Formats: sequence, structure tokens, C-alpha cells
Amino acid sequence: MSLDQRTEPPVPSTDPTSVAEPAPVVGPTDRSPATDARPAEPASGADAPPAKDRGPAADQGPATDGGPAADRGPAAGRDSSTVRDPAAAAATRTAILTIAVAVGGAFVAQLDTTIVNVSLADTSARFGAITQVQWVVTAYLLALVALMPAAGWLASRFGTRRTFIASVAVFAVGSAACAFSATLPELVAARALSGAAAGVLVPVATILLTSGMPRERLGQVQALNGSVMLISPLLGPTVGGLLVNAWGWWAVYAVNLPLCAVLLVVAVRRVRKDTPAGPDGGRRPLDVLGLLTAAACTVGVVLAVHAFSDTGLSAHPAFLIPLVVAVVSGTVFVRHQLRAAAPLLDLRLFTHRVYRTAAINIFCLGFVLFSPMMLIPLYFESARGESAVTTGLLMSAGGTGVVVAGLACRPIMKKIGGGTTVVIGIVLTMLATVPLTALSSSTSYALLCAAIAVRGLGTGLTIVPAMTRAFESVEPRSIPDASAQLNLVQRIGGTFALAVVTVILDRAAQSHHGLVPAAFADSFGLLLAVYALTLVPAVALLIADRRERTARAASAQ
Repeated sequence: MSLDQRTEPPVPSTDPTSVAEPAPVVGPTDRSPATDARPAEPASGADAPPAKDRGPAADQGPATDGGPAADRGPAAGRDSSTVRDPAAAAATRTAILTIAVAVGGAFVAQLDTTIVNVSLADTSARFGAITQVQWVVTAYLLALVALMPAAGWLASRFGTRRTFIASVAVFAVGSAACAFSATLPELVAARALSGAAAGVLVPVATILLTSGMPRERLGQVQALNGSVMLISPLLGPTVGGLLVNAWGWWAVYAVNLPLCAVLLVVAVRRVRKDTPAGPDGGRRPLDVLGLLTAAACTVGVVLAVHAFSDTGLSAHPAFLIPLVVAVVSGTVFVRHQLRAAAPLLDLRLFTHRVYRTAAINIFCLGFVLFSPMMLIPLYFESARGESAVTTGLLMSAGGTGVVVAGLACRPIMKKIGGGTTVVIGIVLTMLATVPLTALSSSTSYALLCAAIAVRGLGTGLTIVPAMTRAFESVEPRSIPDASAQLNLVQRIGGTFALAVVTVILDRAAQSHHGLVPAAFADSFGLLLAVYALTLVPAVALLIADRRERTARAASAQ
């Protein structure tokens, strides 16, 4: 079984770029002891009071537009039943549209990856062998991870709104170029352009959503964002299958054009313009060395991980060369960032215990999120003979669990904290995996859909709280850096998880002479042990939460 057959079937999430962008979830007006911590100063690792300065990139968003928390209600001295402040009502509408635009922008970028997976077979029939068409996916991923580190600087330098609009526009141009491509090189180049735009669009959408948002309102909008981002990879195969069946491979790219057009119109007309940059944001120069070494490191990591899924831990040049490039460039990047006066990314955020532990969780939870999105669709198609559309519909059962998790995260985190919620989510995921270790050719679809739904619930209770705690642990002015870092960590973690899952499935398929149900059952048995290992960083986050709560209580006395 070749790498292409193992990693790029027309199913929801064989593309590592389909990493969903979960979002912080906290209560709208009440926060738990673990999540009620004020933004901490990352450089010192100690708690710090909330920063009023939202930083150069946090110049707009729902709070600056007078978002839902800023609705002042009726004018003073008037009858509240008959009069409402028009300015407050307009500001509230602007805030709601800003939230919708930010969530929609990230959703389009996430949906694009899984829709494209479904079209690869039809694209191969048009342009050539699947090994060549594979570059349609690879070019997108490499461009995405190469540009993502620059997202925070772009938002700080040019403004979050302008950067968001520009990235959506470039993404639309790239999608149009894909749809009208006449040769495979044209299609690959257009996909690289789309990937570069998506690498900026996803973190900037998070910045647009979170910058300036009052902490008591952050959870409400991010609960929606997290649910949408986790559901989007599940919708891709169904939507993509219908589009390909109706119009062909080009339709999966053309569908982005009306979506981007709506986002651009609303963003230009209704999202509040960027305010002037802060005292240092507008003048901060681009860290060219940092950008080049960051791009080399992330691209090297992705290429090495892809080679690992094909060759394993060997001395093959396809694995060793990008690995050496990643190690050398990564070392130069870290040393330079810690010494530069104006670094591309503020790596000192990792000195804060909660942020560092949450980031480690986000990396490790790639196994929890992406292993079922690869193995279960392959089981439906290879072992049960289902179509891509039917497979997508069966996988959509996970969306039920995701929605429930989005609703449940806020009260659960209020009572027990983010770290404990992550532990509960992993335990639920492990329980839902147990039936999958006994897959057969006659396993009940009702049982499978129930397991997928519980897995969706568990996944939502892991990724979302981990992202929440990471964002809560930094000052508002650090949100651009945190957004780029966490998105990058999430995507690299997802890519690594898919590579490991591919190797596991390959070995199981060789042992059982094909992609038979027993091969998938053995794979989930091994992954169940991997899920248990992810409890280690989850418990570390729980301990960090409690230490922070204890420190706050001591300082309050």
C-alpha cells in the first residue's frame, strides 16, 4: 500500500491541513477558579493584572466595536421598555457581524482541505497519476506552515481587519486559479497560493475574534468558533462528494468564490476599521531572518514527518535531509528570537507554565482529533464498501458530540477548571475507542455512530479547554503571537499524528494482508495506548491550573 493510498483517500481528514481551529471557551459572566486567572506576564511566569492596552494588533474586534458586553441598553432617564440607545444597538450588530466574519473565514479555510481530498481521484483522472496529484495537497500544506509564523506580524503591522480582508481576497484568487487550471503545475501553484493565504487567514481570524473581547464574553463567541472549526472537517467529504458528482473536480475550488465574496463584502462594510497602531506596532520591522528560519524549520518538519509515514525511522535521505534542515534552522530560529529586539514571534510566552503546558497538550491531542478522522472513514470505505458521501454522512455523527461539547464546556470549566476538563475529555475518548478495538465486517452502524458521537464530545472537551487556557494565560497584547504559535503547534501535531497513524495502519494491514476490519481493530488497540499517554500532559495542565489558583488566592490575601 503506497503512501498516497494510505494518506489521501477521498475521506474527511487524511490531509493534515484539516486541523480544526478550536477556540477558547469560558463562561460569559462567571469563571471557575482555574479560568478566572487574570492575564499573566509570560516573561516572568507570574500572574499580572489585566492589561488595558490591547496592543497594536488588538485594535478592533467585538469589544472595540462596543460588542455584546458593551451594549449600554436604554439611554439614561428614559423608559427602558420603549427606548434603546441606537449607538449601542449598532455597535452590537457590528460585534455580531465581526464574530460571524471571523468564524466564517476560518471555516472556509478549514473546509477547503477536506473538500479537496474528495476530488483527488477525479483530479488524477484529469491530470495524471495520483503520485503527482498528491502535490496538490502537499503544496497547500507547505505554503500554509511556511507563512503562518508571519501572521502575527502582519496583523500588528497592517491591522487585523486589513490583513484579514487581504488574506480572504488572496484565498479567493487562489481558489479561482485552481478552478481554471489547465495543467497540473498551474493547479499546484494555485494551491500553494491558497495555502499561503490560509496560513495567514486562520490565525488572523482568531485574532479578529479574540482581540479586545472582554473576558466575560470571550467564552460565548469562542464556543461557537470551536464547534464550527471541529465540525468543518466532517462536512467536507459530504459537500465535496456532492460537488464532484455534480460538476467535477473544479467545483470544490469554485465553491470558495461566493463564500469569500460574502466575507469580503461584510468585512469591508461592517467590520470596524483598524485603529492606529500602538507606539511600537506600526514601526516594528519584519524579522526576515526569523521568518526564513521559521519557514525552513516548519517545512522541514512537515517533509520529515511525511517521509516518516513512508519510510519509518530510517536513514533514508527523504527523511534525514528535511530532519537536519528542521533541526538546524529551528535552533537558529530559537536563538535569534530570544536575542532579537523585535522578534517575529515572542517565544518567551512559553516561560509561562500554563501556556507552555496547554501548548504541549494541543500538540499531543492531535492523536485524539485526527486518528479517528483517518481510520474510521477508511474502515467504512475499504472494509465496508461505502461511498465517500455515505461515509461523510456517517462521520457527521461526531458533529453531535462536538455541539454538545461546545455547550457543556462553559459550565464544566466553571466548576472544575480547564485542566480537569481536558482529562475528562481524554477519558471519554478512550471509552468511545474501546468498541473500535473489536471492529468486524458486521459491526453495528448504530454502535459506530454512537461511538463517533461520544468521541466528538470527548474531542471537544480536550481541544477547546486547552486552547482556552492557553489564550487566558497571556496578555491581550500577546494574542497575535499566541494565535500564530498555537495554530502552528496544532497543525504540526496533527501532521505528526497522521504520520504515526499511517505507519500503525500500514503495519496492521501487512499483518492481516489488507485493509480488513481486523487491521483497523488492531490499529485502534495501539492508539488506545497512545491516548493513555496524552493523559500525562493533561494532568500536568491540571496541576498548573491548581498552582495558579493557589498563587492567586495567596496574593489576594
